[in-house]
Amino acid sequence: VMIAVLMLISILVIIVTFLCIRFTLLAKVEDDYREIGVLKAVGLRVSGIKKLYLAKYGAIAAVGGLLGFLLSTLLQGPFLQNIRLFMGESDNALLGTLFGIIGAVVIFLVVMLYVNGVLRRFRKISPAQAIRFGAPQDKAKAARLLQLNKSRFLPINGFLGIKDILARKGLYVTMLLVLVISSFLLVMPQNIYSTVSARSFMTNMGIGMCDTRFDIQQTDNILDKTAEIDTYLQQDSSVERHAVLISRMFELRIEDGTAGSLKVELGDHTAFPVEYASGSAPASDTEIALSTSNADDLSKSVGDSIVLVVDGRETTLTVCGLYSDITNGGMTAKANFSTNQTDVLWVTIPVDFYDGVSISDKIMEYRTQYPFAKVANIDDYIDQTYGSTIAAIQTASYVAIAATVVLAILVTLLFMRMLVTKDLHSIAVLKSMGFTSADVRRQYLTRAVVVLVLGVCIGTVMANTLGEGFGVALVSAFGASSFHFTINPLFAYVFYPLLMAACVWVATVLGVSSIRRIKVSDYIKE
Repeated sequence: VMIAVLMLISILVIIVTFLCIRFTLLAKVEDDYREIGVLKAVGLRVSGIKKLYLAKYGAIAAVGGLLGFLLSTLLQGPFLQNIRLFMGESDNALLGTLFGIIGAVVIFLVVMLYVNGVLRRFRKISPAQAIRFGAPQDKAKAARLLQLNKSRFLPINGFLGIKDILARKGLYVTMLLVLVISSFLLVMPQNIYSTVSARSFMTNMGIGMCDTRFDIQQTDNILDKTAEIDTYLQQDSSVERHAVLISRMFELRIEDGTAGSLKVELGDHTAFPVEYASGSAPASDTEIALSTSNADDLSKSVGDSIVLVVDGRETTLTVCGLYSDITNGGMTAKANFSTNQTDVLWVTIPVDFYDGVSISDKIMEYRTQYPFAKVANIDDYIDQTYGSTIAAIQTASYVAIAATVVLAILVTLLFMRMLVTKDLHSIAVLKSMGFTSADVRRQYLTRAVVVLVLGVCIGTVMANTLGEGFGVALVSAFGASSFHFTINPLFAYVFYPLLMAACVWVATVLGVSSIRRIKVSDYIKE
């Protein structure tokens, strides 16, 4: 699961990289527009001009890929720690290194193909127009609708900042997309972590909500010991409700004539219900609910029938519901029919106490009285069952936060510095008209804030909608297929937007700090 989340982070980072490459290339081409026109005028072929840029960006991509690979080898320890703990060391460590090298080479080749595609616009450059007029100016049809003398609510600097965004929408779309992806990257892994770490998520994993549970297995006379515990719990005044769930193995008649086996948990499944992807819990002795993994293997859905051999007779049961389950490989079923079969796999007894009862004290009491049973607080049971998965997703969410902060600061800083470089002449004109350096900086801050608000809003909505679909696909890999995000509103709608705003604000302030050093005389000599 952690690997899948890290892969998502990597893919989004690569997409952001492509956006940055495109923006950097277009800005550089615009700066070199007259030089490119001269090179074409003197007879240099387009392929030759492209090689000049490909050599430069090829060297940058090669160094970046090498440094990224070396950095990954240094940081792989913390990410592999949990995997090594449960699966041991790999005998093919060199194979992982080989795939890492192949991945770095593939990224390098993809980047070069992308750069080559962006540079195709060289064919459209007219040497005469490039030498005479330079780069073509942005069309500002939308911006013409905004007139300063009709603006009553916005301050002048805010008005000019918004007008520039409308005038050069194509330029700011790059930054907007980066912020959308960054917000998605920030919120979505945290939503997955909030969901799987929530106590209510256990109902999506084949476990009913309860305070504690007995697990009885690998002991003699299971049914007699179960009856003893059942009687005691019925007389215990601190117990609000409990249920006895007995798991047995039954022979399954498959439609192609072959025989299989099916683990079925028998008992009252309405006392501690789980979350059903479709349908409901078995309400009669002719119904059965299947885990989604079992349903997929058997190609069954709600309303279909299966045949079990119960007490030597074939019994047809109707599938009444499908639920998620991570226990026992996810291959389980639930029913409430009666049987004389004495063979028992295990027994589970979930228990709920009345408010005010000390759960820890009751657990100690039960453990002392029934040493043959495993009695656990449900929180401890969850931690032992899929706590490692929760920890792995938490680690991945921290990686996502770190990657997003770095991306937001670096990309915004790059964007603003290149924007200031692109607007040197315009800034000089504004200064000559009486605008101070602080005024011009406010205009750039206004642009950053507007793009930031749009990007964070779109990215957060996407993370909470499209991201849920990805989260379901991801978590279904280990048995859960029917759940909705449990969103932490404090983080999703307050902390993370503020974090993004702080990153963009700091990067913008640093990116436009050079404005005060711009001299009017250096840029309006013409």
